[in-house]
Amino acid sequence: MMLAKLIAAEAGTRASGASVLSLLQPGVLAPQLRDAGCPIYTLGMRRGIMNPLALLRLVRITARLSPDILQGWMYHGNLAATAAGFFHGGNVPVIWNVRHSLHDPANETRMTRRLLALSRHFAASTAAIIYNSHAAAREHAAFGFPADRAVHIPNGFDCERFRPDGAKRALLRHRFGIVSEDPVVGMVARLHPMKDHRMLVEAAARARSLGGKVHLLLVGTGLDSPSEPLASALRDLPPSSYTLAGERTDVADWLPGVDLLALSSAWGEAFPNVLGEAMACGVPCIATDVGDCAAILGEAGVIVPPGDREAMAQALVQLVRLGRAGWDRLGALGRERVVAEYDMTRVASQYRRLYASVLDRSSSPSSGLPDAVATLLPVQSA
Repeated sequence: MMLAKLIAAEAGTRASGASVLSLLQPGVLAPQLRDAGCPIYTLGMRRGIMNPLALLRLVRITARLSPDILQGWMYHGNLAATAAGFFHGGNVPVIWNVRHSLHDPANETRMTRRLLALSRHFAASTAAIIYNSHAAAREHAAFGFPADRAVHIPNGFDCERFRPDGAKRALLRHRFGIVSEDPVVGMVARLHPMKDHRMLVEAAARARSLGGKVHLLLVGTGLDSPSEPLASALRDLPPSSYTLAGERTDVADWLPGVDLLALSSAWGEAFPNVLGEAMACGVPCIATDVGDCAAILGEAGVIVPPGDREAMAQALVQLVRLGRAGWDRLGALGRERVVAEYDMTRVASQYRRLYASVLDRSSSPSSGLPDAVATLLPVQSA
């Protein structure tokens, strides 16, 4: 999502020569990239299956693109960028982009732990490693990634597209068929153990028992047909008190209509996009203390310990009792923070400055911004 926003922000500028190479088939963000004039290529890999032919395609495509910079995006893409750089003689600077915090590697899957170990071996060969959170930079340095390559560039947000709009409350309820008058608490995240949807559902049930009536809106890949243990937790809520929806690309249309946003992640978050988007929309937020969430929210929301169902329930009750006036006050603080610190124009300029600096250090004949940046993506939705 951040890559798509970055490319859209740079469309028509000197830095608009980006091409995207997806390891898997391009996903739901492909139309957004193409609308910004960005060519998309794919290695055609299948998730969890090694394909030697993909390496040949990687070398051929990147040779045809002849980029000034190879930039990976997340662990798989980072290693692919390094591989491409190796086969092109090490003459093209390689930048990695890490979007994941690493509080405890034991929480990660076996495949991710293997990727991390391999990444640690090659990390010193990079020109720079971008982290979108300070926490991720510290944690990866402790794991063995070179601290002298670290560059912090936070996520950025289009504060004109994501903005407060009270009229969207009616649109939200109509679009999702919500008839309840209870405050709508939204969570936008794919169904994955690290997102800990079950904790939020259990906290909502506890909050309702304490008088904090809420209606949960859970949106993301896999949530239209949740499996255990989330399905079991949902059975403790009245069916009329929650709404489930799968992956959507229209979040900006209805997010301002959410009364509160909750993020219950147990680990792995660095800088959650939806947190910044909700704050830009003036929506008060509750988030677990994972990655940079506490620093991002500041006084504009509530932070609770990861995995703490009772703390999340108490936070829900606390914010529900503030009512509309309190929500508007917190929401205004949140939007002010995003506009001041994380506006997309400001963040895009940080990427441009990094590219120019990397090219200067590598003695590139280019004296300004790169004409082409090939970005390698690991997953369908990027």
